[in-house]
Amino acid sequence: MNKPLVLIIDDSQVNLMLLHSLLEQQNFCVVSAKNGQDGLKLAQQLHPDIILLDIIMTGWDGYETCRRIKNETDLAKVPILFLSALGDTKNKVRALAAGGVDYVSKPFQKEELLARVRTHFELAYLRKNLEREVANQTEKVHTLFEALQLSYDKAQQASILKTEFLRNISHEFRTPMNIVLGMTEMLIEDTGLTSEQRECADAVMTAGQQLMDILTNMLNFSQQFKGEINQVMSDFQIQEMVNEVLKRFLPITPDKNVQIITEVDPSLYKKPLRGDQEGLSKVLSKLVDNAIKFTKQGKIILRMQMIESFDDKQWLQFEVHDTGIGIASAQQANLFDIFFQVDGSSTRVYNGMGMGLAVAKMFIENMGGEIGVVSNENQGSTFWFKVPLTEVLLKE
Repeated sequence: MNKPLVLIIDDSQVNLMLLHSLLEQQNFCVVSAKNGQDGLKLAQQLHPDIILLDIIMTGWDGYETCRRIKNETDLAKVPILFLSALGDTKNKVRALAAGGVDYVSKPFQKEELLARVRTHFELAYLRKNLEREVANQTEKVHTLFEALQLSYDKAQQASILKTEFLRNISHEFRTPMNIVLGMTEMLIEDTGLTSEQRECADAVMTAGQQLMDILTNMLNFSQQFKGEINQVMSDFQIQEMVNEVLKRFLPITPDKNVQIITEVDPSLYKKPLRGDQEGLSKVLSKLVDNAIKFTKQGKIILRMQMIESFDDKQWLQFEVHDTGIGIASAQQANLFDIFFQVDGSSTRVYNGMGMGLAVAKMFIENMGGEIGVVSNENQGSTFWFKVPLTEVLLKE
């Protein structure tokens, strides 16, 4: 990587000399201008990686200079850090509103200034290369995933080899997938995309999330199979947990013409319980996701009720009822088996590897609970599970 180019715009010769010396010692290339007009010309010619801008100057002040730089298409994404002795909140807000990304008060601390310059340079560099990285990483994941499918078919005969392979390969895939998802999110939220570009980025994000779900299921299964998943116990409330689960599906249900309804036993409202909240959230998310996938229109009902209580254990039952395509009785017995799919043909409509329900069963049984299904073909399905949770006694 070439040395980062920093443009300093300040009408104080002392400040220019000080900043010039400080930044060059830190391996930056530095150019400077004594007013906004000259600073804009230099920026247009050199396209700096970052700009340090004073506020009080002859001619254009810092705010005006910033606005003019940001109006240039080729310079709009260059981060501008304001340097000023005007340290009150009003001026800081005004600087940020003009297009600045940060504000450093004078007299500045050398370490703070360098840390902020480095941080914003790194962010700008990442944003500049974002689209290229997303394309490269997406292609890499696609290639790796095709290799996974081929290799996995060959490993099915050996159960130990199969689970070990799943654990290692899914763990390694999550790193590039996190890069793809993170960079795509930055691309969508932090850059000015056209409607066509945003549609493409949204498609990348959706596909990436689907791949991440598959990889997560694979890793969970292999860890659970080898007894490597431990429950993480925490205090929580049922209603809050359910609300967090449903937030994930809010962008999906309007397109599907599906209504989600929750029915919570009144005795559970605001009642603190202790258990594996993360595991419960994963299972509930999988069941809701399946219900949405197999329901073209209609409603999905989530029911939570207390079914029995003894000692300090509260047995709760969760139900996810849908009005979808249902499941034939002959297929229900194998529904929670690993890699089982209701439609195993090459022309099936619904994608997936048949791991989600098997992983859900492992989570629930690890909690000491049970899981099952009641369904009739073309009449919808009700997936249920019940688990023991501990009631948290509040101190008076």
